[in-house]
Amino acid sequence: MVGGPVGAGMRVAPAPKRGRGTVTPVAALGVGAFATGTDLFVVAGVLPGLAADLGITVGTAGLTVTVSAAAYAVGGPLLGAALGARSRRPVLIGSLALFGACTAVAAAAPTFAVLLAARALGALAASVHVPVAAAAAVAAVPARSRGRALGVVLGGASAAMVLGAPLGVLLAGVLSWRAAFGLAALFAAGGVGVLLRGDLGSGRLPPSTLSERLRPARRPAVVITLGATVLVMAGSNGVYSYLGVLLGPVAGPTGPGLVMAAFGLGGAAGAWWGGTLADRLGDRRLVLLAGGALTAAVAALPLVASTGGALLVVVAGWGTAAWAFTAAQQHRVLRLGEDAASVSLALNSAATHVGFAVGALLGGLVVDTAGPGPLALLGVALGGAGLTLHRFLDLEVRS
Repeated sequence: MVGGPVGAGMRVAPAPKRGRGTVTPVAALGVGAFATGTDLFVVAGVLPGLAADLGITVGTAGLTVTVSAAAYAVGGPLLGAALGARSRRPVLIGSLALFGACTAVAAAAPTFAVLLAARALGALAASVHVPVAAAAAVAAVPARSRGRALGVVLGGASAAMVLGAPLGVLLAGVLSWRAAFGLAALFAAGGVGVLLRGDLGSGRLPPSTLSERLRPARRPAVVITLGATVLVMAGSNGVYSYLGVLLGPVAGPTGPGLVMAAFGLGGAAGAWWGGTLADRLGDRRLVLLAGGALTAAVAALPLVASTGGALLVVVAGWGTAAWAFTAAQQHRVLRLGEDAASVSLALNSAATHVGFAVGALLGGLVVDTAGPGPLALLGVALGGAGLTLHRFLDLEVRS
């Protein structure tokens, strides 16, 4: 998921200053985030069709989310350490090409086992590509423009929520779930073509050992913060992953796509304003506000699932709160991580994807044993536990 802090896994190596021509390479780097984000977010809308086609339960189909999220969480720190000191250009192009190939295999997978393997390998490739793309974008511009450059890469993930995933779900409703993965593979192929033409510079990734990447985890406050991230994200994704099941035939084949677009628009707003609100309100307060709003939205879903406008409003609010929560936790882990900022963010990204994996796994168990009805209870329980852990940290810090 691009659902964590994009670019947190790599430190930025100095690169020569560039002129106006840097707009093209920076924009090119956002294409990969768009492709990987489309693949990540589209799954929630295609699980019912995928399960029916492969002859498995919806909960079992949800393992496609669990496996890919777990691979992303593990791959980021491990592969980031292994690829230290490599040239950025071949890493960027190779990882996106591998991701696209794996996604194409997933689209044509004859069995569920092949699908899981393709999703896992593709997630490993994405866990390398997205952080390196963010680092390359920052290195391609003067220091005063780094925030804008990083925003372009983040914008790729936001665009995937708003456009890529909903379009994939619409295609799946008209054609097949395979078309959704095929679309993500096409986006990746286009991204590779753009990167091959772009001037990505000759910079290298700074060496970074696994020990360095895990150093912030020795601080209890960081561990508690990461635990809260895991729980709240598990609560949110345990419901989001099964939106297609929860909504059922609410609005025909276009319904899930519209709902996902609403979530994406809200998420883009949350990502845009979350950092600013964290600066103004403080990360502690924003975590409570955004986490509480997220949990409330999840609790309200069963009440509005059969409506039209109210459902879209609640889902948009859910997306806004989820991404504002992520921004607040980034802010918080940066502050708690002190001198280890980039690796602290990398750990928060890993925690986010662990939450995705746990949520999808637990949500699948709920759907298979009790149906989609209790999903909201699962989300509220996990979200509430995460906020309680966050509150415990506040009390410990103040005592």
